[in-house]
Amino acid sequence: MQSKCSHLENPVCRNECEVGGADGGRRIMNLCPLCGSEAVRELNLSHTVIWKCRANNCGLEFASPQLEDHELAHVYSTLYYPATADSRPVKRREATPDSVLRQVLSQLEASLGTLKGLRLLDYGCGRGPLSRIAFDFGLAPVGIEPDPVARSIAAGRVGMPVYSSLAELCSKRPPAKFELIILWNVIEHLRRPWLELQEIRRFLRPTGRLLLCTMNTSCLRARIERGRWMSYEDPTHFYYFNRRSLERVLGSGGFQRVHEWKPKIHYPHHGTFRHCFYDVSTVFGVSDGLYYLCSTAAEDA
Repeated sequence: MQSKCSHLENPVCRNECEVGGADGGRRIMNLCPLCGSEAVRELNLSHTVIWKCRANNCGLEFASPQLEDHELAHVYSTLYYPATADSRPVKRREATPDSVLRQVLSQLEASLGTLKGLRLLDYGCGRGPLSRIAFDFGLAPVGIEPDPVARSIAAGRVGMPVYSSLAELCSKRPPAKFELIILWNVIEHLRRPWLELQEIRRFLRPTGRLLLCTMNTSCLRARIERGRWMSYEDPTHFYYFNRRSLERVLGSGGFQRVHEWKPKIHYPHHGTFRHCFYDVSTVFGVSDGLYYLCSTAAEDA
């Protein structure tokens, strides 16, 4: 999922340029881009520095410097979406097994009721694995994917409409409203996720739900591996979340009803011991993933 910052008129984005210094021609943020508080260096990596907001009610971790748009496009085209349709993404981050996606949608249906007939916005759909499985549950998916190669593959293989942006979706399918919007391992790729969530929220029906998942900086793997953790290593990741920072971002995005969701997932490559360990780590809040179901206050009307 590529992301381009189109919000430079926003004070938060201007603050990035004003407080930044030069490092190889890239901007550096040393203030939290979400709340404006002081940030401290957390990790030095080969491609960036991980900073952490010191505010107790935020704690957002972010990469600075970040790849510029042309650098980002190159990384996606070489590592995620090579031009050959039959080639597989090199990075593991798009490799969620089909069986896991089926479990998630099945448990989502158990939680929310039947999914059949609901309109789904798959935001950052990549090559469309989630939407392909969503068809089996009777969902009507529409994708958003900036990368042209991934967009073409998703439209061709899944047989759904896929747009490059919300603006294109709005211009070609007005009014576009969805009962379900999913960001599956996407929010960490966005330039300003709280601003994009504000835009996404406009496409959610009053009784609709947003399902979001991302990696958990409080998980055991992140604590043990530190700079070797896969989420930190990925140069297309700009933000890293724990519960506190993710809930703050969701609130800033206009989602006033935010609930952590804990699906019981059986990974096909896990043996008995690892499966038990995953279940225990989920109970204690130190498993790899964070899952949130969100809605707006409009449902109370």
